[in-house]
Amino acid sequence: MLNACDYLDIVPDNVATIDYAFRSRNEAERYLYTCYSYRPPIGDIFNDPATTGCDETWQFYSNIEIANPVFGGQFIARGFQNADDPYLNVWRGERGSKALWQGIRDCNIFLENIDKVPDLQGYEKKRWIGEVKFLKAYYHYYLFKCYGPIPIIDVNLPISASVNEVKVYREPVDKVVEYISNLLLEATQDLPNTNEVVAGSQAGRADKLIALTLRAEALLFAASPLFNGNADYSGMVDNRGEKLFNTTYDVNKWKIAADACKQAVELCHAQNKALYDQIDPLAMHAPQQLQLQTTFREAICDRWNKELIWGSTNNDCFRLQGTTHGKLIRMNDPNMFQTQWAPTLKIAERFYSSNGVPIDEDRVWQQQGWYENRYRIRPEPSSGDEIYYVKDGQKTAYLHYNREMRFYASVGFDRGIYYGSGYYDFPDNVKHCELLIGEIGGFFGAPYPITGYNVKKMHSFKCGLTASNITYEYYPFPILRLADLYLMYAEALNEADNTQSARDEAINWIDKVRARAGLEGVKEAWATYSTRPDRPNSQDGLRSIIQRERTVELAFEGKRFWDLRRWKQIEEHNTQPQGWNMMAETPEDFYRIVDVARVPVRFSVKDYFWPIKIADLIGNPNLIQNYGW
Repeated sequence: MLNACDYLDIVPDNVATIDYAFRSRNEAERYLYTCYSYRPPIGDIFNDPATTGCDETWQFYSNIEIANPVFGGQFIARGFQNADDPYLNVWRGERGSKALWQGIRDCNIFLENIDKVPDLQGYEKKRWIGEVKFLKAYYHYYLFKCYGPIPIIDVNLPISASVNEVKVYREPVDKVVEYISNLLLEATQDLPNTNEVVAGSQAGRADKLIALTLRAEALLFAASPLFNGNADYSGMVDNRGEKLFNTTYDVNKWKIAADACKQAVELCHAQNKALYDQIDPLAMHAPQQLQLQTTFREAICDRWNKELIWGSTNNDCFRLQGTTHGKLIRMNDPNMFQTQWAPTLKIAERFYSSNGVPIDEDRVWQQQGWYENRYRIRPEPSSGDEIYYVKDGQKTAYLHYNREMRFYASVGFDRGIYYGSGYYDFPDNVKHCELLIGEIGGFFGAPYPITGYNVKKMHSFKCGLTASNITYEYYPFPILRLADLYLMYAEALNEADNTQSARDEAINWIDKVRARAGLEGVKEAWATYSTRPDRPNSQDGLRSIIQRERTVELAFEGKRFWDLRRWKQIEEHNTQPQGWNMMAETPEDFYRIVDVARVPVRFSVKDYFWPIKIADLIGNPNLIQNYGW
């Protein structure tokens, strides 16, 4: 189970009849795993739209990829989505995606037939029913995120169903959300607690914590501007006269989401979930600055740790790490490295200063001229405490100095310290990035980190790197973790109640996340260092802080893709991806900002939702297409 293979990805062989599939406990268990096998590949850099589909990263792509995409999500980011043959089409299970309607159908078959199994213990049957109800709700929720209003398939249609019965309708948003929420609550009643899940053989399967946290996320999604009071889709009315979007804003949706978050948080604490704060034995003798970085990275990469609520066992974490790991030594085979998942300059700037506030409003950054000169090479070489972040005696851009710990833990940059991967003795035996042409990590051909940055965060510092080999640590990609839930709760509290007491409560949860990153609390940091010290004291101001905190804390975890959608902010952030000049031979030429997209990125209001394939609309005229397609 600790390998790359997925123990849940098992489909019954040669099942001739449904009765055969439920004739014994063993056969029914195989069908249970079939229900799990449709899980979207969260964290799969090639087939999860959220890993490559927004402004966090950009990837090199060749001419051949136009016809045969390597990263399906990036084609969505470029605005190449289409209704003829949609990318990552979860409606049908095409173009690199799972067929979620088929998954829902198999879940319904399981629930309809599980009572036929003669040798299944009652407690086990109850748990399996809870798991499949959870999966059915999850698949509906994922479709909802992609398409908005969707059909609700609570039971399968009989074989004798008429042609008209088969032509189902998309249901209004509020009805879909209510169905998902209720089904997750129903599933929770039959699911085990986290400590009852056997880590060696059952890790990744649904439990109460997962179900309640997913419900909180679904209700938060539904309370957000994309669905709550959005008039852009007021014209989506089907042939029954049913309006699929409620265009009236309802603050109560935020209150419901806040209550759901609170319920999930309380159960997390009752079951001993906590923010990850361990120092790995390999880093025990490292300076404190490097220990903080490794602790943050291990919150992602230390498998089944105390912060993880739900981890994906069907992502290829080895392939993910292979596309993110910085090239730190000369390899016997330069093609061994496929580093190409590269953070954009925009996302590098989103991380806070070392004072815990945005760099464009940090008083010190303004007074010292660091912000104005952020793209220039600082003439003074690294010295003092800076050597924990930038190689001693080396020079880099002002942008890379005086930043918060999460920046150094998440992003690899030219001349930046790269602790780990077999090199743990600081300062004599610790590596750093060199990204100019001719240098160890510089351009040598495709693929390469096109922006001049690496995603350091998503591979373990315990990976092994030699001239002839690289080994990766297995870990389940974090679908849900406690820091994410804390920030969801803070957001819901702030939106549900425009009072200072509600903001204070929201700030309490943000501060827990910031404390792990070694930062002062929101109020203290803004009052001391920000040119906008009153920002935390208004609902709008705190909203911007929460949104930025999510961008920073959850960077590269597939959250920003969905956050920008639910906040209706993609058009606002639809700027051309930029990075440093990787074709440079000198530092002066390297630290020159370049556009890295081969064609301009385009995005419009229609791109908030996937199109339904035209062939499906022809087959079922009761379905209506999403706006703009």
